[in-house]
Amino acid sequence: MGRRSAISKGVSKGAVSGALGLAMVLLGSAPAVSETATFATPIAYGTHLPGLGTQALTLARSLKKRSDGQIVLDLKEPGDGTLPHEILDKVSDGKVDAGFATASFWAAKVPATPLFGGFPFGPDASGYVAWFEHGNGRALYQEMYDQAKLKVHVIPCGFGGAEAGIWSKQEIADTKDLDGLRVRIFGLGARVLSRLGAVPVLVPGGQLPQAFKEDKIAAAELYTPAVDRAKGLQDAVKLIYGPGWHQPATLLELLINKDRWDALGKGQQDLIESTCQVMLRSSRAESAGLQAAALASLRTEDNVQIARLPDGVLKALREAWGEVAKEEGARDYFFKQVLEDIAKFEAAEAAPQAPAPEALPPASEGAPKDKPDPAR
Repeated sequence: MGRRSAISKGVSKGAVSGALGLAMVLLGSAPAVSETATFATPIAYGTHLPGLGTQALTLARSLKKRSDGQIVLDLKEPGDGTLPHEILDKVSDGKVDAGFATASFWAAKVPATPLFGGFPFGPDASGYVAWFEHGNGRALYQEMYDQAKLKVHVIPCGFGGAEAGIWSKQEIADTKDLDGLRVRIFGLGARVLSRLGAVPVLVPGGQLPQAFKEDKIAAAELYTPAVDRAKGLQDAVKLIYGPGWHQPATLLELLINKDRWDALGKGQQDLIESTCQVMLRSSRAESAGLQAAALASLRTEDNVQIARLPDGVLKALREAWGEVAKEEGARDYFFKQVLEDIAKFEAAEAAPQAPAPEALPPASEGAPKDKPDPAR
């Protein structure tokens, strides 16, 4: 990895205060909180979903504990007054105080949002954390919503896990096997597969096992391996192709109505920011373990074969993604700006690290010795 640069000037004040708050957490103290704040908070994923939905519960409990009960997230399960796709608008309009979801839900309204939720061949969890902490990720995240005139304060606040690959009833040996394949997938991943001849089919997640059994679809992606197993996909299909190229990470966001956020004291803001920063780090490790365990159970207990997509197929998918990304960037300048910033940051991170001055040998060591002067 290349040497990480200092935090960009473009990073928001919230990111800086969040870093200060995290330092205080590590030192054993939290920012002072002045008064109780309760936030009605609809969530996009049910809290029964392992790793994906449980993050909202973890956040609510952490905030309540760290604030001595003075910051409360009143979680509302999906459909409990607010449907998942309504969360962003309701938070912006002040109809609810906050929301917990993934930005990909708002792609129809704000095209760049999938880049902050997980997208084809995008960053993994560690990549997102690095971009937020050492690059322009936080500043661009908030700018995206500000440009869309949405009155929200956004905080990246956890990872739901890398998605499983494609569950398939038939072998995928090369790109020809994708031609005509009826696959349940949506969003940018669906557009990529369409380029290779696949036929995206929209099927609600809860209906996938039955859709497989009735041959309405031959392949599907849903969520992470842990959630897929909880949904029973292993009862209908016995083959998964990885990796989850279409979404290497599922980034979760906490949205707070801008007026509510501005009305909070600095201590409360710092506490929320730092708690989410801790969540990013802890959920990154927890999710990796959870998904690995789920894959192991699928293999050993459910007799599911876990195979890797052939290199030729992955190469074709990556090339198709390049075409889709170029088209989307031409439609939406901010999409292009964010994608280019991620690529630039990743390139800098991957660049060879120059040795520190103290690691270099003295100038005299290893230098060619002066040849004697024949005139002397």
